Amino acid sequence: MSVLFIGVVGAMALLGLRYFEAEFRNSLYAQQYTLVSSLATSVDEKIRITQDALNLSAQHLPHEALSDPELAQRLLDRMAALHSLFDNGLFLISAEGKVIAESPYKPDRRGRDITNRKFFQITAATLKPHISSPYLSSYLPGQPALMMTSPLLNDRGELIGILQGSFDLLGRNFLANLNQIKIGHTGYIFITDQERTVIMHPDSIRLMMEAARPGKNELYDRALAGFEGSGPTVTSHGQAMFSSFKRLSTTGWILAANYPVAEAEAPLRQAQRYFLLALALGTGIVLLVAWLIMRRFMAPLATLTRHVQELPGKTGADRLLSVNGGGTEIDTLMLASNTMVRTLDQQQQTLRDSEARFRSLTELSTDWYWEQDAEFRFTQMSIGRIRADVEPFIGKTRWELPLEGVTPVQWAEHRKQLERHEPFKNFVYQVRADNGELHTFSISGTPILDEQGRFRGYRGVGTDITDRMTAEQRIEFLAYHDPLTGLPNRLLLQDRFEQAIAQAQRDNSRVALLFLDLDSFKSINDTLGHHCGDALLKKVAERLKECVRDTDAISRQGGDEFLIVLRDLPDADVAAEVMTKVMERLQEPFTPDGHEVTTSVSMGATIFPEDGNDFETLLKKADLAMYRAKEAGRNTYRFFDEAMNAETIDHLQLLRGLRRALERHEFTLYYQPQIDLASNKVIGVEALLRWQHPELGLIEPQRFVPVAEESGLIVPIGQWVLLEACRQAMAWQQAGLPPLTMAVNFSGVQFKRGDVEQSVRRALEESGLPPALLELELTESILIQNVDGVLVSLQNLKRLGVQLSIDDFGTGYSSLAYLKRFDIDRLKIDRTFVRDLATDPDDAAIVRAIIQMANSLNLRTIAEGVETEDMLTQLRAFGCDEVQGFLFARPMPATDMARFISDQQDR
Repeated sequence: MSVLFIGVVGAMALLGLRYFEAEFRNSLYAQQYTLVSSLATSVDEKIRITQDALNLSAQHLPHEALSDPELAQRLLDRMAALHSLFDNGLFLISAEGKVIAESPYKPDRRGRDITNRKFFQITAATLKPHISSPYLSSYLPGQPALMMTSPLLNDRGELIGILQGSFDLLGRNFLANLNQIKIGHTGYIFITDQERTVIMHPDSIRLMMEAARPGKNELYDRALAGFEGSGPTVTSHGQAMFSSFKRLSTTGWILAANYPVAEAEAPLRQAQRYFLLALALGTGIVLLVAWLIMRRFMAPLATLTRHVQELPGKTGADRLLSVNGGGTEIDTLMLASNTMVRTLDQQQQTLRDSEARFRSLTELSTDWYWEQDAEFRFTQMSIGRIRADVEPFIGKTRWELPLEGVTPVQWAEHRKQLERHEPFKNFVYQVRADNGELHTFSISGTPILDEQGRFRGYRGVGTDITDRMTAEQRIEFLAYHDPLTGLPNRLLLQDRFEQAIAQAQRDNSRVALLFLDLDSFKSINDTLGHHCGDALLKKVAERLKECVRDTDAISRQGGDEFLIVLRDLPDADVAAEVMTKVMERLQEPFTPDGHEVTTSVSMGATIFPEDGNDFETLLKKADLAMYRAKEAGRNTYRFFDEAMNAETIDHLQLLRGLRRALERHEFTLYYQPQIDLASNKVIGVEALLRWQHPELGLIEPQRFVPVAEESGLIVPIGQWVLLEACRQAMAWQQAGLPPLTMAVNFSGVQFKRGDVEQSVRRALEESGLPPALLELELTESILIQNVDGVLVSLQNLKRLGVQLSIDDFGTGYSSLAYLKRFDIDRLKIDRTFVRDLATDPDDAAIVRAIIQMANSLNLRTIAEGVETEDMLTQLRAFGCDEVQGFLFARPMPATDMARFISDQQDR
């Protein structure tokens, strides 16, 4: 009987030890996998943020930098945010694999060929961003590094360059913190790529080495094939490990954790030894006590039996039997029972200590995890980056916590989702820290089901997205503000101007638009440098803010030009007082960068509604008034009204002459050739109206056409121009010249007051000119007036075969909706953008954008006002189709034009 008892006790002890050992390992595996999953999520997020930052910089990098190494160098040097992410440098690479620029700058490295680099080959082949495998850096010789790339594509989707960022694997980067994480005393985290190359390892010697040869580590081989989880492994040095693997979703890298088995199971083995020792002692005592009980104390044994049966439901001191100390066999058995209970309690405490140790490891992560029961009350939570006491959260539901930034509707939807036991992602809320800072968090969770599929609660992870939200808000700020001064840009100012007008119409008040231009700013820039000039502009912005109310608006338009919107004014005198205050403040000395400089300002002012009802009209008039202030000696201001007297007299004189100009045959047409850049041939001419006034001489159209439009005389004048231009085009063909497209300007008044279709049909019929050789140039204002009526007219003209183009594109409303609705053939880029094309980056960017947009819509582009070879070269580089301007020929009479075409044809 004793042997049987010992056998049964031994078997139960063995089974119990095996069960506790299996549970210990399963708990270890689960907690270690939770750790690597949390770390993998954190690394994935940091990789995405880093790649997004590189992609955003690549999108905003002007294409001119690809052909201008110095410009590229300056742009790379200014990318401070990227330098903080890529400590090994930034590189701009041409599509041919040559280094254009790198930052920080190193001499004798431009033009270096990197086509042999795998990351260049992959990016050039896929045209997508790429993260390289580790390589030995030539920038910091011998140092292992990683490279991130972002391709630069043209409007045809072709590779024109690559922006690259490199970081030192031994430096401070988003992988460096992983080196500090220890599992126990000797456990560690490491990362490899799919080629088994070590990317991150606490032992820097292991970097770029092979993690394990194929077949040497079965669990690692499975991880490379797609396995994610935990299990036992043996390292190449023969050391047994508990290993966990998790694949990074962004790169496919494997993030792994190794915990030596000997260290992990040390508490368990010690507990097992104590348990076996106690069990052996207890068994002997139990046998003795049992023998005595059978003889003398069967009744007390029943009490002991009941205690053992009730033991699972007892806690603390109630788990131990009270021993009288009489020295009987029953007392001995009770002592043995108490020893066994203590041993079991110690083993459970060992397991709890192990769980606490792994929980502390997860709290070192920048993310945090949580668990809830079936009633959605928190049962576990790591502190993560919150670094706060989590006890107040335990036992409460999420909606019972002091969270911010969630509407009642969002709470209701979230609770319905939880009640449906569905997984959820990216639920965003805000928590105010003890120091008052507001942190934004994004959490994701998945339901917990037992083996029978019954719902037991939720577990998930959370991420602090405060920095990311701050970055997004900064990007949105830059979209509507001047990056130098922080003032609203023109887009935001125009919106605030419209709001001011709406309020003025309700309150019957006035709105003033002030146009400011600093005097002699160019000389400050030239003598003290652009850095000093930029500092001066910031100081000017600060002083302007001091001169206006909080309800007013200030904007920097670029260069040294500013706009101010003064709202809710009783009269124009208030605007004069503000301008006087501005002049006085800006005349006070400035000290940008330690240099004392003085400047002044010239200002023009317009008043709503006296001077106009829309932003563009008032802006143009304020600009004109500002130039009148410049002409008056600078450092003063002018209201638009002061310049109207002379203009009115001139207006009346022109109006009187226009009424009889057609009858007296005072109008004549000049023609300017239009050149195709692909063939360098004349493909068309533009008919330009001139007025040979008997007293004033030859008058340019920009002077009298506005008067003709205002009076309605533009309708008969336009009909004469159309007929005369078509007649002249046919006369040239009959004289043996090649067919050329005749471009004729149309006024918006002609669409309002005249029958455009009838005029065009009559001109084509009387002249015999093929409709395909007639091009009507329309201003953008035509397209927004009576849109439906204009659309019908233009559709009828297109059915005739007439070509349509938009004149002065980019200076008006420039709505893409009009290009979509109206069947336009060609866009004419206004001379105001072409004039400063070679010197003004903003104009260059506008012209390039117009040409790229036109190409994507299958529209041809023509640039007017081309006067220099530099303009022509840049337009060719941008892909412009056609040009006209003084570089080729000035407008000339028909006979001179015929000789020009003939000479050009003979060449």
